[in-house]
Amino acid sequence: MEPDILYTRFPKGALPARGFRCPRCNYELVPLSEAKRVQHEAQKLGLFGVVNPLARKITKSGNNLAVYIPKDFEKKLGLKKGTPINMWLKEDEICVQVA
Repeated sequence: MEPDILYTRFPKGALPARGFRCPRCNYELVPLSEAKRVQHEAQKLGLFGVVNPLARKITKSGNNLAVYIPKDFEKKLGLKKGTPINMWLKEDEICVQVA
């Protein structure tokens, strides 16, 4: 095994990792400490993407489009009518955050 820079791929990108590659069979090995470092960095950069996204349909409320929030989200975040939120566009995503 020879030292090499390997790339760990994630749903939203890739990061380099220090590891080893076999010159004969191309087998790659990343030490656990390096794998943990790369995983932590990927989490900070949001490279994992959204895990288990909830599928919803857009509805209409008066003249506005609306998306209803499930009851378990409401309870977990302590949401009530009038709870302030922030919304923004990030490329082709709509992001919502409790203010």
